[in-house]
Amino acid sequence: MFDEQMELASCLGDIADDHGKPTLHAHAVLGRRDSTAVAGHLQKLDVLPTLEVILMEAPAHLRKRLDPATGLALMDPASSAGA
Repeated sequence: MFDEQMELASCLGDIADDHGKPTLHAHAVLGRRDSTAVAGHLQKLDVLPTLEVILMEAPAHLRKRLDPATGLALMDPASSAGA
């Protein structure tokens, strides 16, 4: 956790279905005042004054499927074979 004001330079990820509940999986790059950056999984974000977010629906062939072996929602390359 960081207790300083930073710029959200990049944020990419998805909202997946986790057993009927939406789950955010996002990777963020945060810029510091001294021009250094930190990156990793976004877990919590307090925003002041605003944040613009654009959400796009992924095409059907890029949708995730629950992998029974791992219990994770993963991209299913087999579903994109006909796309």
